[in-house]
Amino acid sequence: MSLAATATWLKRQRSFYGWPLLAVMWLVMAINLALPLYGASILNPYMGAQLHLSRAMVGVVYAVLMIMTGLPGPLVAVLIDRVGIRWTMVIGNLMLVAGAVWMAAAVRTGLGAILACGIVIGLSDCIGGPIPMQQAVAYWFVRRRALTMAILLSGGSIGGFFAAPLLDWVTRMAHGDWRMGWWLIAACGVVAVLISALFVHDRPSDVGQFPDGAAGPPPAVEETTPAISAPAAPVYVTTRDWTAGEALRSPTLWILMASALGFSCSITLVLGQGVAHMLDRGITPTNAALALSISVAAGFIAHAIVGVLGDYVEPRLLWAGALLVNAAGMLAFIWIKPGAELFLSVALLGAGGSASMICMITLLANYYGAKAYAGVFGLASGVQSTLGALAPVVAGYVYDRIHSYTPVFAVVAAMCLLGGLAMLLLARPPRRAATA
Repeated sequence: MSLAATATWLKRQRSFYGWPLLAVMWLVMAINLALPLYGASILNPYMGAQLHLSRAMVGVVYAVLMIMTGLPGPLVAVLIDRVGIRWTMVIGNLMLVAGAVWMAAAVRTGLGAILACGIVIGLSDCIGGPIPMQQAVAYWFVRRRALTMAILLSGGSIGGFFAAPLLDWVTRMAHGDWRMGWWLIAACGVVAVLISALFVHDRPSDVGQFPDGAAGPPPAVEETTPAISAPAAPVYVTTRDWTAGEALRSPTLWILMASALGFSCSITLVLGQGVAHMLDRGITPTNAALALSISVAAGFIAHAIVGVLGDYVEPRLLWAGALLVNAAGMLAFIWIKPGAELFLSVALLGAGGSASMICMITLLANYYGAKAYAGVFGLASGVQSTLGALAPVVAGYVYDRIHSYTPVFAVVAAMCLLGGLAMLLLARPPRRAATA
């Protein structure tokens, strides 16, 4: 590239709104996703002790939260079509404020916690969080999709790194009053509402631009065309958008969703029952919060690595490796002890789970295109979160009867292992014929 062409490209990138938009959505992701999910992990054990809830009930609260972050996904895709990405995010974050205020001011029973934390806040994460923001990334970026997806989701990782110790500190400063943590979450939710309303634009065309900061629209390329002018990409990316219906008839999609269950269960299990398990193993509340932060930090590193490699190495292969790491972390977490063993196990879990999430969302976009993405990811997220959310409930039920989480942890480790093997053997979806 000549110096003049390089200068032109750099000028275009500086004016390209996709990068400021990515920064805005990163901040909203940190608030909408990280604060409630990691906050509930820290605040719910305090709540359970004060309200005299069983481990199973605390697990149910978190399970409903996780279910609602994904189950309504297909409906969120419809909402995006009706009101757009910006107002979908605004609606979702208004619900976050409402749910957090409810938790802080009115919850007195397990049922109240299920309604406020599980349903309202879980739904707020689904509507105002990853689904609309990932749809925006799919519209704004094509060539750097894996990298930008990783940057976006790192908002959840970095936010989670600070959320767990921050909310633990706030609760301890309030002499164990877990409601103060929810007041803080409500205040941050107001910020997310304002940012979403003022700075989010759905598509590049809304501001007179094109994806990736290009000077013009990308050339139309039929997927059945045997060759294109550009060199072959190192990673498969469909050149023709699928419809949601066509994607649902693809066996590859269902294998992807089945493979996601292992890491989904491990995430919900650690967040829903992990703090209680760590306390049972002699770990202090402060070190338990630190362990969650280390898990998130490891996840952030994994985000960065996979974000760079995912545009050059097939995400399917990266996902296989991530699931094997997840399985190792899950097994190590069973017998954790205070010290290095604890931090190694949570680091493996954080890295494996975060890398798996990046690989899954990148594969869905690469295989089925931007048009079908919201619907496909909404369905995948719904199935994954609903089934994955059963893990902390089952673990709490088992613990209440045998006073051990070991059987459930071992089953989840096996699910991760099987998912990794499935990824090694997975074939990409066949190219479909052009429709009339």
